[in-house]
Amino acid sequence: MIRFKELLEEKFEVKITEEAIAKEIKKRNGINRALNRLQYTMAQDPAPVMGLDIINTVYGSGFQMNTDTLEETIDAVTDKIEKEYQEGKNIGKKPRILVTGSPSGGAALKVIRAIEENGGVVVCFENCTGMKPLAEVDEENPDVYDALSRKYLSIGCSCMSPNKARMELLEKLIKDFKVDAVVDLVLQACHTYNVETAMVKKLVKDKMGIPYTVVETDYSQADVGQIQTRMAAFIEML
Repeated sequence: MIRFKELLEEKFEVKITEEAIAKEIKKRNGINRALNRLQYTMAQDPAPVMGLDIINTVYGSGFQMNTDTLEETIDAVTDKIEKEYQEGKNIGKKPRILVTGSPSGGAALKVIRAIEENGGVVVCFENCTGMKPLAEVDEENPDVYDALSRKYLSIGCSCMSPNKARMELLEKLIKDFKVDAVVDLVLQACHTYNVETAMVKKLVKDKMGIPYTVVETDYSQADVGQIQTRMAAFIEML
């Protein structure tokens, strides 16, 4: 960690202090709280908007260079959704889907589109582009490096073993978002997520008693038609 810090200081010609790191931790915690609040608007039934709108906002926030106002920007989007929902605007009753597994932004959005174009709504994204990385760093920990390490080592990524954190979060989100079914998205390069499909299936089908399916794909658009057909059949059975 210290050597990495020295390399950053040398490359960017800045002095990285613990006070500066603590300030950035506080800023990022605020952004993560805003992202969490935005995604939890989808816990309402019926859902206020389509999941594609939510994930595009969440995914896009990662490319914002001006992070100083990002928390307020996300909160403004959430405020608008909540206001319109109170006024009666929603998408109506649809099968409520949770997507877990590999990141679902960018080209992988073809799976989300297939779900929502065939009558479902993705109310929760447990995966890396959704809820999974949003736990806050402990601002009270006087050792900022220890605080950061504890946060990132506790993320339920499939590269962790054993990965109890993912199963615990997944079970919580299924309950919080009143989910009707789970779609496990596995990108072909994410071998560890492929390994964990057996664990996820056991939790979702055996313990939670709700439908589950796995979609293995890549970043190409060659299988869009096949995914559309599979998702149509899956949602029709719900």
